Amino acid sequence: MALSVEALLHQWARQSAAPAGAAVVADTEIAARRRGGIEWRTPDAVAVSVLARPEALDPSAVDVGWAAASLAAARALDACRDGPRSCRWPDLVVCEPGDDLEVAVSFACTLGPGRVESAALTVRVGPVVPPQERSRLCDALLMHLRDLASGLDDPSYILDSYRDRCSTLGQAVELRLLPHGTMRGLATDIDDAGQLVLASPTGLRERIAVASLNNVRLLPD
Repeated sequence: MALSVEALLHQWARQSAAPAGAAVVADTEIAARRRGGIEWRTPDAVAVSVLARPEALDPSAVDVGWAAASLAAARALDACRDGPRSCRWPDLVVCEPGDDLEVAVSFACTLGPGRVESAALTVRVGPVVPPQERSRLCDALLMHLRDLASGLDDPSYILDSYRDRCSTLGQAVELRLLPHGTMRGLATDIDDAGQLVLASPTGLRERIAVASLNNVRLLPD
């Protein structure tokens, strides 16, 4: 049980210098949150958060962490329940109709002078009831989160794989932005910083950071 796996992991990293690859796993969280502070209230969930300590990740490219966490979730679910699953930028994993699962991905980092000091890559999946399946899924999440966390110093390694799975690309989308406003256009790419490249009907291309995003809605053809 934990307030949240990210809170425990950040505390461990800050107070006890937890190493890269350190992980916190919880069956029950009191104050789990999705992106944007939305409560996560799925019962019988598995929550895993893994610490990254990248040495070369530029602070301007931290959105790659969202791709890394999403890709880890998709790979873990593929391993446990057959795949492949797709991702929707920035934090959704599209489950198969028979999965009956909710998946929440999050990424948070601590910045130092000109660098990323640490980051937490977190995945929550539920409901997962049978003990054997919970154990198998937890092991798969740990393996893939650690692999992708260690890859943050080479964003191209992560982004090439993420683009192949990203079902947002090539779709017309409507973005609700923070603190307000909307944009519409064609999702054409995920750039080298992990941001969505949106092409407007006039041909203008905008790069959208995860921090500026409220919601993404796919538009009908």
